[in-house]
Amino acid sequence: MSSSKQPLVIIAAAITDQARAKRVQQALLDRGVRAVLSTEVGVAEKNARLIVLCSPASLKCQPLNNFLEDFTWSHGVRHIHVVGIETERPVLPMALRAERRSNGSFWTLPKPPVLGALYNDEASVEVLADEITHETNADVGLSLARSVATSVAHRPLAIGLAFASAMMLGVTVWQADQISAYQDEAAQAQAFTSRLLTDITEHLPHAARQETLIRLADDLTRTYLGSDIAGLSDDELGRRARLFNLIGEARDRHGQPQEAREAFQAAYDMTAALLERSPNSLQRVYDHAQAAYWVGNQAYRSGDMVTASTYMDIYAEMAEMLVTREPDNPSYQAERGYAALNLGVIDLDTGNPVSATALFEEAVSIFESGLIDEHVIGLSDLGNTLGWLADARRDSGELEQALATRERELALYRQELEQSPGVSRLLSRVAHAQGEMAGITSELGQAERSAELLDEALDTVNALFETSPENDAYGRLYIQLIYQRARIALSREEMVRAQLLIGEARRLAARTNENGENDTLYLTRTWAQTLAGELAFRVGSYETAVLETTQAISAGEQAIANGKEIARAALADAYYIRGEALNALGRQGEAQTMYRSALNQLGMIAEPKPLRAFDLESRLYWRLGDMAQAMQLRRSLEARGYESLAFRDFWLEVDQGLTAQAETSTQGG
Repeated sequence: MSSSKQPLVIIAAAITDQARAKRVQQALLDRGVRAVLSTEVGVAEKNARLIVLCSPASLKCQPLNNFLEDFTWSHGVRHIHVVGIETERPVLPMALRAERRSNGSFWTLPKPPVLGALYNDEASVEVLADEITHETNADVGLSLARSVATSVAHRPLAIGLAFASAMMLGVTVWQADQISAYQDEAAQAQAFTSRLLTDITEHLPHAARQETLIRLADDLTRTYLGSDIAGLSDDELGRRARLFNLIGEARDRHGQPQEAREAFQAAYDMTAALLERSPNSLQRVYDHAQAAYWVGNQAYRSGDMVTASTYMDIYAEMAEMLVTREPDNPSYQAERGYAALNLGVIDLDTGNPVSATALFEEAVSIFESGLIDEHVIGLSDLGNTLGWLADARRDSGELEQALATRERELALYRQELEQSPGVSRLLSRVAHAQGEMAGITSELGQAERSAELLDEALDTVNALFETSPENDAYGRLYIQLIYQRARIALSREEMVRAQLLIGEARRLAARTNENGENDTLYLTRTWAQTLAGELAFRVGSYETAVLETTQAISAGEQAIANGKEIARAALADAYYIRGEALNALGRQGEAQTMYRSALNQLGMIAEPKPLRAFDLESRLYWRLGDMAQAMQLRRSLEARGYESLAFRDFWLEVDQGLTAQAETSTQGG
């Protein structure tokens, strides 16, 4: 095999271990292997193998952990191997021990396979280089695992899994003698297969794991959920709980939300049984907290806010129990912070920004109490929480406070970028924060600053998206920023630019909408189609505006049916633009119906309403002939510093009309 066709090998190590990393790199280069240091290349191509040299220094080396988080975030956990320095049982960096969800808890990651140990001698370097070379020249594990999973999908479970396990082990790090050892220990075929499958799936590359589990999920569910858990040992019950969590993730990714919920619920029931057996075990409490998180998280993303709230409450109770028993444990303090963050997200999405603000402030306070210095959370974790707090403050009408909070968030990301320049995960967060700041500054009447923030953010995300066009997260952020920039173009009467921007966003959305019809529970589509309708209205294409906003209304109604109360403001916008288009077509009766529908939606938003909701209310009251109520809302908004371009343009037109009427009346008199 020529070196040009080999996967790239990236060697990552703590700063104090760089000399060893260079020795390994040179040994690989001598063997014709494409090898680079992580400090030289950053996060590279997706088929790269990552070799992590692990020593005690790697545990808290921030640049190393930033690189590892970025690598796994961008590409998934694939082809990652670890090497112990002076030991065959390496200490893993924090980024390979647990993953921190953007709005949730720590989630323990499967341990990457250990290639061996690196000692202070040339022989161990040569042995390691040979092992890595062998791995790069025999990269067949993924396709073989998939073919095996396909062949056993219709076999009886106990026989099929044992056979699949034996075949997969042949292409990973285990040997046949370990199969025999497991078989001797297993009292039943189910225990034997669950042990094998759990170990295998935790060590397989991510894509192969998902493929394997989805093939076997139906058989596993029928077999394991059909048996009584009362007689199972703790070890077996724990393995099954882990297995059903993995199945839940696999089903979730394959678009099977109901089946995913069933799997997560099964894992929850099993961890509850384990906790009941050992109520004083902190590990059992922690495991049950994680299981509750997964049920709640899946329910939240499916729009079932009642279930999400129930299980996030349980997660918070478990976190509080951990802190009560070990108040000085920073990891448990972090769990309590994430519990508050989760509950705040649910409150915000269900229209309760005041209670959400209090929960986010609690999470910020916990995260700022030394957890960053303890390396339990990172600067990005605190930044993300500040972002949620800014959203709650904005929805509460506290625009200046929201902007200041977003500025704090942005400063944290930039501080982290100074430590790890060019990290794509951080760059995308910077761009997202800038986009949100642009929305706030627009409402404060700072149109120029809003445009500058968006242009800078678009430049960043465009570069990320061009480098990794398959990354859906980059695509969605890019689309969101384009729509925001298009709205500014509309407000400036730059119709051609707005049309081009909206067309580009729609083209990209067709490529990157990974969830099919369930586009962020329909909320994004409501916003996008409303904006398209507004563009059509502005250029005089009233029939097109009616068609676009009709589709936006349909999507908004589905978003609300899925529990997204925050969609009511977007739905009200869609009704309003449809009313404006119908009014322009001379269909005043239908237009009045749309205006009243918009007003009804705004009336169902819990207090305190976002200022942009009061803005739309003022315009709706004016259109419906209630001039006194409209002017009262207008004056209230102006007194609070609200000056969005759409708001100012509407009332400027009204004032000009009133002035013209007055002049005409005077002349006529």
